[in-house]
Amino acid sequence: MNPEPRQRDDYSPRQIEANKLAGGRYADLLKLLLDTNRYKPGSKPFQLVVKVDLKDGEKPVEVEVEFLAPREVKLRKNRPKLLEGFRVLQADACGAAFHAPVEKEISGRTVRGASNTVRLRIASLPDFLVMKAHALAGRDTPKDAYDLCYCLEHSPEGMKALAAHWKKRRKEKDVARAIEILREKFASVDAFGPAHVVEFHGSTSAEEQAMQARRSYEIMQQFLSCL
Repeated sequence: MNPEPRQRDDYSPRQIEANKLAGGRYADLLKLLLDTNRYKPGSKPFQLVVKVDLKDGEKPVEVEVEFLAPREVKLRKNRPKLLEGFRVLQADACGAAFHAPVEKEISGRTVRGASNTVRLRIASLPDFLVMKAHALAGRDTPKDAYDLCYCLEHSPEGMKALAAHWKKRRKEKDVARAIEILREKFASVDAFGPAHVVEFHGSTSAEEQAMQARRSYEIMQQFLSCL
């Protein structure tokens, strides 16, 4: 289950609290992005995309910026719309991102080539996994199952530590539901979760497929056993 760095587009998301974007501030944020003339509408109505050339001889990477909000947040529509057909997606367990966000400092070069350091507020890994579990139940995207297993297997703090975070909060609605989802989707080697991990890898070898399914099943069962 090796990562593929250039294709990983779903790291812990940058967080901006939706309930703090009232009074036209949400529209201001969207306008700031559109005014750069780099962001274009994506394939989804809640998505903008921008192409970034990494100067590595490969094709530019397409970065997706998705606008999500917890279902319980009441969003006020802006008139007139800045971008026709654009909307915020209100998703299950999205609010988990704000349970215990962490600050990360990242240094690098901007798309214009200037060196810069920024500080980002992102979802903690335990909270990211809560959101990923809900996503696994709400859409048919093989990458969700892969991401769950990859994070559990390669987390710097270890699987038991991640499970300890969930165990403390298992009475919370979103966490309790996340546990139910993982038990259901990884109930067996040929269940939905392992099958999606196999699909994500795209191997044509029956032996490799069997190994990938078995490994993902075992990873998830090990995590669930710690709860």
